[in-house]
Amino acid sequence: MDSLTAQYKISFNQVNLDYYVVYLSSDGIGYCSDEVPDDYDYINPTIRIWYQDIYKANGGIVDVASYKDKALGVNSFVAARAVLGTDGKIIGYLMINVNEQQIYHTYSDVIATNSNIYITDSDGYIISSNVTKIVGFQYFNMKNLDTLFGNNVYAIVQMPYAEALFSKYNDAAYGFTVFEETPLDYLLQPIKTTRNVVVIITLCVTLLGVLLAWFFSGKITQPIMKLRDYVLRVEEGELNATLTLNSYSEINTLSFGIQQMLARIRSLIESEKKKEEQKRKMQYHLLQAQINPHFMYNTLFSIKCVVDMNENQKASSMLAAFIHLLRSTLSNPDALSTVRQQMDALQQYADLQRFRYGEKFDVVTEYDDAIAECLLPSLIIQPLVENSIIHGMEHFESYGVIAVSGRIKHEKIVIEVEDNGVGMTDEQITAIFEGENDTEKPHIGIKNINERIKLSFGDAYGLRIESQWGEGSKILMSLPIIRKEVK
Repeated sequence: MDSLTAQYKISFNQVNLDYYVVYLSSDGIGYCSDEVPDDYDYINPTIRIWYQDIYKANGGIVDVASYKDKALGVNSFVAARAVLGTDGKIIGYLMINVNEQQIYHTYSDVIATNSNIYITDSDGYIISSNVTKIVGFQYFNMKNLDTLFGNNVYAIVQMPYAEALFSKYNDAAYGFTVFEETPLDYLLQPIKTTRNVVVIITLCVTLLGVLLAWFFSGKITQPIMKLRDYVLRVEEGELNATLTLNSYSEINTLSFGIQQMLARIRSLIESEKKKEEQKRKMQYHLLQAQINPHFMYNTLFSIKCVVDMNENQKASSMLAAFIHLLRSTLSNPDALSTVRQQMDALQQYADLQRFRYGEKFDVVTEYDDAIAECLLPSLIIQPLVENSIIHGMEHFESYGVIAVSGRIKHEKIVIEVEDNGVGMTDEQITAIFEGENDTEKPHIGIKNINERIKLSFGDAYGLRIESQWGEGSKILMSLPIIRKEVK
């Protein structure tokens, strides 16, 4: 026993640890201990959970995780072994105990702020730690830790208080593993401090540079800024804006050149406006002129057919109605006429058409009093009715009705021309507006009127056709509200 004790004393003396040696007989009764008090309460290893490890070691040294030595009131680390007799049977136990606090003091000065260190054996029992309340417990599941770390010696883990760097060092010679748990905020604090210092210095240098640049460049850039503001005003449409600038000769030359250029642009714009206005008027009159001969041709042709049939009385009535219609439409010097005037002229036109086609259809007009005196482009409703007669009624076997109505919808005047004729397909409607109608009697009036309206009032207005083959047609014409001035 004495030789064994000396061997352990030498080992512990090498690491400057105080220890006490306990000798126990095979039945667990202490019989020798020269470093402990006389009244020391000997432990019985046979009733400890680690006894099996000592027994299986067959005389080998077993490191026992810290346990609570109730006799001395400390957590102790134990190096224990079974002492074997010549027959190989256990005749006693040798235990060399070290106060866990001595182990702790060997590394306490290297523990970082808010960090924790855990020294464990191969089974995960805490041998020593700065967290004293967990010493002696199997705090770690080593298999789970192997999965966590993988091939690395560190891992970032989420602790209850914050993220932490969890690192390990394994001493293969003694079977110990050291774990260190350090908050990331603590580790990154120097980096954050350096970053903040760099940011502050950068901001200060940048601010100083901006102030110096502003100070030294003010007199140079101010005239350029005024010139820029002037160009921006011109870009926003202020072509008549002026600029007075006294600066370096190059900037003065540039300013003078810009103002000269703007003067030429204003002159060109005025010239272009006049040309566009003349072009618009010519287009409008051309479109209007296309309708008038077409209407007069159809009417005169109808009168000729009646004369050829020797129906002189009927021809005379048709001429009288035609003259009255011309007086109310073509003799109007204004480009606009009221809704009431156009509806009255429409009835005269319907009378002429009934002379030609017989009593095969009727034209019914209805409009709100609110739009009676509103102005529309002259001769704009009649071509729509003409198309309904020619394309919807001419070959219609039943009695036809053409209903013309006018009212205000959505802040617009809406004129609807609806018939119960043969109707149109979607392809025919598309061909009408695209000018691709190749029938013997093309819908020349509809496309013409649509272009007149858009040319005069914009794309928000115009014509729309709703029709299905065999179910009649409806043409909707939208126009702005133009009220007649009361003199």
